[in-house]
Amino acid sequence: MDSYQRPFILFLYLPLLAMYAYAIWTNNIDIRLTGNWDRFEKKKPIHFYSISKRFFQFLSGSLVYIGLAFLIYAAAGPGQKFNFIPDETKGVDIVVALDISGSMVNSYDFLPNNRLTVSKALLKEFIAKRNEDRLGLVLFAGAAYLQSPLTSDRNALIELIDEASDTSIEEQGTAIGDALMLSTYRLKNSKAKSKVIILLTDGVSNTGRIDPLSASFATKTYKIKVYSIGIGKEQGQYEINYDSLKSISEETGGKFYRAESPDDLKEVLLEIDSLEKDPVPRKPIQLSQTFFPNYLVWFFFFMLLDSILKIYPLREML
Repeated sequence: MDSYQRPFILFLYLPLLAMYAYAIWTNNIDIRLTGNWDRFEKKKPIHFYSISKRFFQFLSGSLVYIGLAFLIYAAAGPGQKFNFIPDETKGVDIVVALDISGSMVNSYDFLPNNRLTVSKALLKEFIAKRNEDRLGLVLFAGAAYLQSPLTSDRNALIELIDEASDTSIEEQGTAIGDALMLSTYRLKNSKAKSKVIILLTDGVSNTGRIDPLSASFATKTYKIKVYSIGIGKEQGQYEINYDSLKSISEETGGKFYRAESPDDLKEVLLEIDSLEKDPVPRKPIQLSQTFFPNYLVWFFFFMLLDSILKIYPLREML
């Protein structure tokens, strides 16, 4: 017990002690415990102690003050406070920006599946392992749309990835700059020390309102790293601008990867998964336990006992 909600109330002990001393001084409480033992009309068994009327008077008068002492202590709000410090969690805030344009479905260098199907399967594996992170999802083609803000609900995120297809967005093209800017917007207010955008695309930015390199400058401002992954082979049906993706990653302190096969993409995601996880400190939670009811019970106990001793035993001895 090391704290009081209202410690100033404890000063009421001073007038209480003064009142108790005054009561004794004026004989309102008789402290002389000697008396006439012959006044008892009934003889008590030898194994009981006979108590004089004066002792009952002294005890009864004192019980009131003892009860008031407990009441004052209870009113002061005695209790115990202690800090509960949760374990630090290590985590990264990650937004996955996934290209779902037509080229991700219509290219056949990831046979027997297409680029989008393989990317979705490996992304789900990646997300399932990030137990201590918050993740968000942005889908883009000719425009970028937020599918999920930062969340710890991995199952919901995996469902959204499952539902993603080349028909999820009507606008055709590859708006990498828009996707990067939208992902940055969702991460800019994050308190995590590590903020990451994983950009998966197989094409050249050919539409959108924001140039990818200009978007990367804004991303860098908020200390967000971009890990860009160029999916597919250069000799494939659709052009890939590796230089642009590499510039984006270098500008933000991230890294560029080439994934020309499902195995390459899996290794890339495994490497990103091994990123250093910064400790995310949690504020101590102050817990308190109050003992107010305990002392209030003692107050009622002594007041009740005082009433009993005044009414029953004294009446029997008179």
